[in-house]
Order: sequence, then C-alpha cells, then structure tokens
Amino acid sequence: MAEAPYMTAKTSVWWDIESCQIPRGFDAYGIAQNIGSALEKMNYCGPISIYAYGDVSRIPPTIQHALYSTGIALNHVPAGVKDASDKKILVDMLLRAVDIPAPATFMLISGDIDFSNALQQLRVRRYNIIFAQPQEGSALLVHAARTVWLWTSPLSWRKPSHTKRKLTTCFQ
Repeated sequence: MAEAPYMTAKTSVWWDIESCQIPRGFDAYGIAQNIGSALEKMNYCGPISIYAYGDVSRIPPTIQHALYSTGIALNHVPAGVKDASDKKILVDMLLRAVDIPAPATFMLISGDIDFSNALQQLRVRRYNIIFAQPQEGSALLVHAARTVWLWTSPLSWRKPSHTKRKLTTCFQ
C-alpha cells in the first residue's frame, strides 16, 4: 500500500513498449485504466501520466489510436539505434525528476537492466519506485523498486515468484 507522502503525489509511468508489449488478447483501451485501477487499489490517488516509448511505426494504427485515446503519450523512437528507447526514457525520467520534486512515484514498465542505476538513484532521493517487468526481468531492477508487478499478466498483476522480497500484489 502507498505510504502517506505518496498517496496524493503525482505518478509518472514510463513504458518501454518494445520490451513490454501489450499482452496478447488484452485490449489496448484497457491498459491506462488497468494501471490506474491497480494504483488506486494501492491508495495511489494522485494524478497519473503515462508515457510509452518505442518505434511507433511498428505499432498498428488501431492500437496507436487506442493508446492515444486513453491518454497515453506515445513517444516515437525510431528502430535501428541501439538502446535508443532506453536512453530517451532515462532522459525524460530524469528531466521529470527535476520538474517534480519528491515525494512522487515513478513507475517503470520494462525488462531492460539499463534502468537499474537511475531507479536506485531516484529511490535514494525519496522517489517511490514501482516496477512492472516481463517474466525474465532483471533482479537488479526488482531490487531498485519498492513495488514490483508482473507485466505479462496485467489483468491479474501478481508478484514474481523468483524474488525473495515482499512484493505488493495488484489485482484488476
């Protein structure tokens, strides 16, 4: 559950749509609502901003429309440059930290280990970190976060079985 200073604080969600794609059989229109509902059930009641990063040309137009229509900001990062999405997320995340002082919540949806140092540094600076990972996610990222969700099953987010930390379980 959210701790007192984070209950009404702003929540920024950074989604690496290339490493954590929309799960098969899941309606893209429900992503933002599901994230919001899961956060609300954990008593995060502040405003939520969701930013998705990846090569938009690889996302079907119907899914693009669904994401845009629910308030998710799609950030186009052309394919072909190694770790381009990761770098864009890192820069935007750190710029957001400059604009929004702690306490605030940053949620990362990714499986890339590149974020572990940034998340650790943000946590040290009193940012609340939530991490949603694919099943093969990095243990370093899990340890940087206060709360961990399994991205591959967003209708029934649950704690990953391979971690020994106490993790928060969220259900839709």
